[in-house]
Amino acid sequence: MPRKQTSVVATLLRLGLLQKDEWDSALHQVLEISCELIGVERASYWSFRADPSSLVCELGYVASKRLLERGAVVLERDNPEYFTEIRQVQVLDIKDTRTDRRSRSLETYLSMHGIQSMLDVPVFARGELIGVLCHDCVRGRRSWSSRDCELALTISHILSSLLEVRARNRAEENERRATFLAQASTAVAESMDLRDAHAVVVRRAIPTLGALATLIVVEGAKVRCAATAHVRPASQRLLSTMCAEYCHDPASPGIALRALRERQSLLIPIADGDTLRKNDLPQRQIDFFEALCVRSMMSVPLFARDAVTGVLTFASDTRSYDRDDLRFAEAYAQQIGMVLENITLLAQAREAIQARNDFLLLAGHELRTPLTALKLAIDLLRRKLVEPVLPPVQRVIDRIGQQATRLTRLIDLVVLAPLHGGRTPPLRIEQLDLCELVRDVIRDSADLSTRHGCELRCSAERPILVQGDRTGLEVVVSNLLSNAFKFGAGQPVEVSVVGDEGRATLIVRDRGIGIPADRIPHIFERYERAASANFGGLGLGLHIAAQLVAAHGGQIHVDSRIGEGSTFIVELPTATRTSISPV
Repeated sequence: MPRKQTSVVATLLRLGLLQKDEWDSALHQVLEISCELIGVERASYWSFRADPSSLVCELGYVASKRLLERGAVVLERDNPEYFTEIRQVQVLDIKDTRTDRRSRSLETYLSMHGIQSMLDVPVFARGELIGVLCHDCVRGRRSWSSRDCELALTISHILSSLLEVRARNRAEENERRATFLAQASTAVAESMDLRDAHAVVVRRAIPTLGALATLIVVEGAKVRCAATAHVRPASQRLLSTMCAEYCHDPASPGIALRALRERQSLLIPIADGDTLRKNDLPQRQIDFFEALCVRSMMSVPLFARDAVTGVLTFASDTRSYDRDDLRFAEAYAQQIGMVLENITLLAQAREAIQARNDFLLLAGHELRTPLTALKLAIDLLRRKLVEPVLPPVQRVIDRIGQQATRLTRLIDLVVLAPLHGGRTPPLRIEQLDLCELVRDVIRDSADLSTRHGCELRCSAERPILVQGDRTGLEVVVSNLLSNAFKFGAGQPVEVSVVGDEGRATLIVRDRGIGIPADRIPHIFERYERAASANFGGLGLGLHIAAQLVAAHGGQIHVDSRIGEGSTFIVELPTATRTSISPV
């Protein structure tokens, strides 16, 4: 075999043995070998981009200068002839770039680099055109031989296999990263305590994102190092000491706090002493980094609703970070930022709920105190009254006593209900005549109906027995009547109770302003008001009524039209059914 042919075979074998998992290094070697095999000054690989349609130089190699280039862009709209041709041929061989129409539009780029002849080969992956492998001659014009074209095609096939490997590697890496982000987010979210969550954030980050990780959080106008982690336990104390000294003042030097102030990610690929000094780090902090063997570092801010809530810093002692690493760190920070914000909101909600519960306990206690005194006073009054007591006086005293007892139960049912998970406390179930209960509430509401100018009509004569809590059902009837009087526009209010097939049905109807159709589905929600604020109220009456009806195993719904009034219907199981389960 001739020596030259042997050299070509050996060189092609070198191409076949390239480390395919290192794309940048492999591409560099391909371009060097292309220059050597085909005998050209320049070789480059260009990737197709769709928007806008263009070719972008991923890497170019200048043999005589051992120089690497990248980033040049050639737009299809400026070079339509070249793009049309490269999509149609196996090899585009141009002897004279100045006279060939296919390269005429590339004149600016070709003149800049002194390119006189060019041999370009389309590169395919999985049957799709994805790039172009270019060979450029700068020392005079050159007629490309069939051997040159065959070598260029062979190299383009090798390059295609490298690109397919890169695509698979990228897909696998993206899948690994997606799995990592999902698992890390889940682990942080499972930490309901914010301090534990901070610790999980940095522990989960190593060693995937670096040998060490730190988390600085913003607390008002101050900052605090919330958590640190290092892959080597022996270095953990040193890392914690450094953060304690340099992570408490927002104006302090350092990449982390600078990223916080500038609200942007920062990357130091080579974190040697000179580079750190140029970034204004004090010598003592540089000594810490050197003791930790930091080689490269990056910081990414955490955001919540456009506010910076903290900054994550990662450092490696074995490799140099690049832009891909920074994008991965930003993706981690984005997911973690949302999770931490949710945990923070949950903690604030818990604090608010605890504050509410404390207030309700205090309110319940303070409300019971005057009621107890009132009941004692009533008992004393009854004992002191001289017989015979006039019937009107006796009725007033009895009514005051009944209302005091009812208020005591109302405290349990309404004021202290939120302490039972938002539900009503256990009901005091007994057999009741719903009609009698409704008539009692109507009698107590007589003054209210007079005040609103609403005539009250009642149809509740035949006894209808239900199993229920007397005070709870009184609250339901009272709230529905109050609602009817308030929005009844001075028109009659009708109340009726009927029993049928194991169901007792309470109907309260007014002919007032009605409820807008879009508000009906929400009328029983907490703090929901269908009318304007001019009518007053907190929007709790119907919500409380609905909760109490549900606790009795019943249902409540409404039929309403604007200007025609509203009809509230409550359905309860009768005493023959045993479906009530105390909440």
